[in-house]
Amino acid sequence: MKKAKGPGLLLIGVGSLLTSMVVAGFLLGYGVDVLLDTQPIFLLSFGLLGFIGGILKAYKILSDPELH
Repeated sequence: MKKAKGPGLLLIGVGSLLTSMVVAGFLLGYGVDVLLDTQPIFLLSFGLLGFIGGILKAYKILSDPELH
């Protein structure tokens, strides 16, 4: 049986997860743009994908009833 975490610790974890996914998306997009010598189309698209993925992951974590 898992011990429930405090709400503050859970929110810090979700915030850092969301931030890291967005930053990783921007960094991967920047790397692809540099590699392919393109304008920042991949930076923006991977950043958007990182944001969407982070929101979905945060929703999944926060909606899990076992964590409350």
